[in-house]
Amino acid sequence: MFTLLFIGAATAFSLIVLKMKLEAGRYGDVALDFLALTVLSIFFGHTLGGMIIVIFSSLIISIYLYIYPPEFSFGLY
Repeated sequence: MFTLLFIGAATAFSLIVLKMKLEAGRYGDVALDFLALTVLSIFFGHTLGGMIIVIFSSLIISIYLYIYPPEFSFGLY
């Protein structure tokens, strides 16, 4: 039971970080977060253990991108 509460808290914290990014207008950053979440879900999903890995990996990636925002360059200088 404690494990499920811990996973729920990690999921909520991850969504809060995404909400903060959306409010700051960092749409590319959010898109990169969702891409990482999608790829990790494909690799590890469909089991409880896999989804735990996805949640925590996504949370760590999201926090990293919040601290060190990516610079998107599309060749337009």
